[in-house]
Amino acid sequence: MTTPVQHPLLTIDNLNVSFSTPRGPVHVVRDLSLALAPGQALALVGESGSGKTVTARTLVGLNAPNARVTADRLDVLGQDATRLSERRWRALRGKDIGYVLQDALVSLDPLRTVGQEIDEALRAHGVRRAERQERIHAALRDAGIPDPEVRARQRSNELSGGLRQRALIAQATVLDPRLVIADEPTTALDATVQAQILDLLAGLKEQGRGLILISHDLAVVSRLADEIAVMQHGRIVESGRAAEVLGNPQHAYTRQLIDAVPSAAGRGTRLSSVPRVAVGTAPSRTSAFAAEAPALEARTLVKTYPAPDGARRTVVDHVSFTLQPGTTLGIVGESGSGKSTTARIALGLTEPDAGTVTLGGLSWMGHPDGPGIVTEAVRRPHRPDIQLVNQDPLSSFDPRFSVQRVLTDALDAGAVGSPHEREDRAAELLGQVGLPLDLIHRRPLTLSGGQRQRVAIARALALQPRVLLLDEPVSALDVSIQAQVLDLLADLQEQLHLSYLFISHDLGVIHHVADHVLVLKDGRVVESGDASTLFVAPTTAYTRALLDAVPAMPVRTSSAAGSTRTAHTSEGAA
Repeated sequence: MTTPVQHPLLTIDNLNVSFSTPRGPVHVVRDLSLALAPGQALALVGESGSGKTVTARTLVGLNAPNARVTADRLDVLGQDATRLSERRWRALRGKDIGYVLQDALVSLDPLRTVGQEIDEALRAHGVRRAERQERIHAALRDAGIPDPEVRARQRSNELSGGLRQRALIAQATVLDPRLVIADEPTTALDATVQAQILDLLAGLKEQGRGLILISHDLAVVSRLADEIAVMQHGRIVESGRAAEVLGNPQHAYTRQLIDAVPSAAGRGTRLSSVPRVAVGTAPSRTSAFAAEAPALEARTLVKTYPAPDGARRTVVDHVSFTLQPGTTLGIVGESGSGKSTTARIALGLTEPDAGTVTLGGLSWMGHPDGPGIVTEAVRRPHRPDIQLVNQDPLSSFDPRFSVQRVLTDALDAGAVGSPHEREDRAAELLGQVGLPLDLIHRRPLTLSGGQRQRVAIARALALQPRVLLLDEPVSALDVSIQAQVLDLLADLQEQLHLSYLFISHDLGVIHHVADHVLVLKDGRVVESGDASTLFVAPTTAYTRALLDAVPAMPVRTSSAAGSTRTAHTSEGAA
């Protein structure tokens, strides 16, 4: 019996994409060539601005009106994509090409149920009403969502991050497309949920579908991709089999990306080539911190909330920890483990039902020894000592404010100096986080992700705190930008003697930065201890499951000089 010939799903030769602007054309993708066969996964990796997402959007006909697309050949599912009308693109999208967007919370309409979101694709492609409900439930079930009949009636805010991402995958695959494009599908997901999503995507590949995976997470790429194309400044600088590219990179940029991945091996070393930032000396602000006291200490914290059945749901269950001055305590656990609620209690934003928190030896939250409760009036003078760095800095900034206003607003809240002195302090803060002064009058929306995160750190440093609570501070950053921010945090901690409570789903990041680790599950501490010991010899099945779920990078097998495989010649090649 003759095996049927499998034609490529994609054949791209010398694709170029540019955007017309008042100052002339901006070239975003240059001379890109790719091919993808059924049942294969191709990963596009690179930093923000490298052209990954523009390439993906070109393959589904979603480029902006000012885009100019040219190619020697651009075959998408056997059709010349340079000649497709918008009507023909609409016929292809969803039915033949599925597109999984990055941010599930933003991509799903909060006013519609999950079922209505998926139903829109079915209606657009003429599926009969009698069939649609069954297909919605089947797509949710195939995406690994339990109780699909219930979940289909829920809105995105009622689902966890993992379930929202699965709902997006169900929406993209409900019409059984031959090609699926997934743009950062595991960003900000816990390790075990990330593993489940990767297994789901691997299942699509096994079904014979083609998969294009866009990701800045090289460990994720190594687990799923057959081929990797590394993009820089719109060009492919290196491509090949995944194990070869990651295990024996030929291009300097690829090596830079791989070296920036945080891990135990890099603990105590710099991840980036950015020079160390000189941030000055320890805070000069007067603080009531006791010299020998822990920077932050929690004792048997308990927090419950009302449940739909009238009972109380325990989200923090007798959690205790100690953060010593100048050290980092990492908190890890799946969604719903109690990390965020514990953090809010530590910040003095949520009152515990039981237990206490001390900040530098001072009673901070809960019922201290003796009668009464710590009030906000007691906490307020000491709030400068503990500050927060959010996961999404852009959402935490007033979009009307310039960078200077963001920083002076924080200084104004702390009644720091005169307006002129606050402006001088804002400029000093930019220097502390390694940002040039010429950014000070720009709005955060015009900054890159890494620059915005540095502004968020500068704002947190404005009142010279002793403790920073870092809530997923690098989860949405490219690996090289993540490396720069982690190096900056290490510089700040060393020179200002800061203490960090570091929350992250990325166990590689936690292993790199933390001195001690707290593992939470269902609101309880299941394991805690020295980071180097806990990651090497975990004592609980849950911690071992978390570690087993983390994708592992291939071992570098040989030096680049000894390989016969060569990187692409391009601008900036090594």
